[in-house]
Amino acid sequence: MNALTRTIVACVATASIVLPARRAAAEAFGEYDTKGSYSITLPPRTTSYATLMDSFGPGTSAVIDGYALKGRLIAANDSTIYLQKNFGSSVWLPVAKVASNMDPSFVKISPDGATIALGIGYFQPLYLVGSNLLSVNAPPNLSTHAQVKRFNANYYDAVWRDARYLLINSEGPTGSRVYAIDTYLANPASAFIPLIENVPGASAGITVDRFGNLVTGIGYGTNTGELKIWPAGDVATALAPDGAPLAYSSTGHVLAAGVLSAASLGFDADNNLYVGGGDAFGGSGDYGYAALIHGDVLTRVLAGGDPLDRSMPGEFTVMAPDPCKNDDFTNVQYVSSLKMLVVSANLASKPPNCAPMDNGAASGSATVQLYFPPDAPDTDGDGIPDGADNAYLTPNPDQTDSDGDGFGDVADVDFDNDGIVSGKDFSVFVDAFDAATGGSNYDARCDLNRDGKIDWTDYALFKARWATTAPFY
Repeated sequence: MNALTRTIVACVATASIVLPARRAAAEAFGEYDTKGSYSITLPPRTTSYATLMDSFGPGTSAVIDGYALKGRLIAANDSTIYLQKNFGSSVWLPVAKVASNMDPSFVKISPDGATIALGIGYFQPLYLVGSNLLSVNAPPNLSTHAQVKRFNANYYDAVWRDARYLLINSEGPTGSRVYAIDTYLANPASAFIPLIENVPGASAGITVDRFGNLVTGIGYGTNTGELKIWPAGDVATALAPDGAPLAYSSTGHVLAAGVLSAASLGFDADNNLYVGGGDAFGGSGDYGYAALIHGDVLTRVLAGGDPLDRSMPGEFTVMAPDPCKNDDFTNVQYVSSLKMLVVSANLASKPPNCAPMDNGAASGSATVQLYFPPDAPDTDGDGIPDGADNAYLTPNPDQTDSDGDGFGDVADVDFDNDGIVSGKDFSVFVDAFDAATGGSNYDARCDLNRDGKIDWTDYALFKARWATTAPFY
């Protein structure tokens, strides 16, 4: 990774973004406003340049300390890996740590949810971590844990091709390159597999669609923002034992030119390509938004047709959650389990006082926006999409969380927050029983049906939760 690429990575301070399915690229970003917009705050950081996130996909079955991982976010910064305590929550649980500060390049979860690839920073090792090692009750030290594979690797971004192969975009001798890591090997560093050589520019993002086609490009250089796509068959051939790497200039198909910095790449459920990043250093002014390239463009290009034409309706959509449109870097990522769009927007400056550029190198907590399409799952039918619902199995349209523990009051009678509903919680309930709003002993936590009084209806709800343990949905 060259110094300029390093600077670009350093400026990604606000977090990954998660984007959902669209039925046609011509549809406006407002499609996701139809069920409201929500926000969460990421875990605070003090020394890392970025907080990076990923989510556990629909193929995940693991449960750690009672927390089902499917659809849940993890985040990495400083020396800690966090698990989102509940959907829609800004409460984060430490589930692992590393020995020294991270400046994370990526955190990527395998399609089956079993393995987390963690690039902890420039000139630092790459970790392969079994999801089953994470713990809310006793977060392990990944730098010393015997079951974590740790090895040196040159990396900028990564994507899982499947549960076995991790594809890496990295610095190369003439710009950048792509190689594969066989994560099933006892020592994955013993046999890196070259895939794409001699990319004429700094590293870009990298992604694979559901058919196995690979997309990467040029993060900075003469053709900053160029995107190319390689058919799945060509990738498979290069990965084969007798395969040979692909030359960037003479293989694949040019998909698009000059799209931001070709970073933060990903696909939604309709195989539309999301592109983030920002050409903050190249002088083009192409930053402050994320882009969507319609899946039909990819199909056309793979068949030998023309690359993206931004002037054609329906081929290219701009998404700019920051009203100033001045973010140096915008990140995008799709969470299929929840059809949830999480968009990072650096709001260091706001209209009418927009700065020429907002970069995200400052410490602190970042707020990210969540958006949902009309068909986003809403298990309890309360009008709040599961991805933003602090009690997704129990209707609570008001989303009240009186004690701020991440669990909605309607499902949470663990008043002392010790993780179990017990006699101590019942004592709190008894003290508030028969009180009404405004009364000296009224306790909003005990008003489980939110009707302004604590009565036998609330007691029945409390009793139904007796002896249950966290999490509470």
